[in-house]
Amino acid sequence: MRSGQTGNVGWEPSPESTGPKPIGEALDQVAHRLRAPRAQVLAKVFESWEELVGAVMAAHTAPVRLVGGELVVAVDDPAWATEMKFFGPELIGRINVVAEQEAVTSLAVRVRPQ
Repeated sequence: MRSGQTGNVGWEPSPESTGPKPIGEALDQVAHRLRAPRAQVLAKVFESWEELVGAVMAAHTAPVRLVGGELVVAVDDPAWATEMKFFGPELIGRINVVAEQEAVTSLAVRVRPQ
């Protein structure tokens, strides 16, 4: 290597990477590339799950991922899958109010026994 070169030959920083960024901003950029909502939206959904669905349903369900507007929810029994599908439209509305945007457009439910 010549004097002044680094080990990353051929790598040049992009104009947006001129310095440190807040972690939330960096996560938002990654989420955008993955068709996922902003990190703040994900945090609101996952952190307020019990408030969104109620304590009883939260004990049997959990959000798994939110990509491309589809929220995937895991349930521990087929009966809870039925309940979650029935509750789906209301839950989507609640999430979008909390997220202050149309973050969720559909719901997929997966049974994952404990």
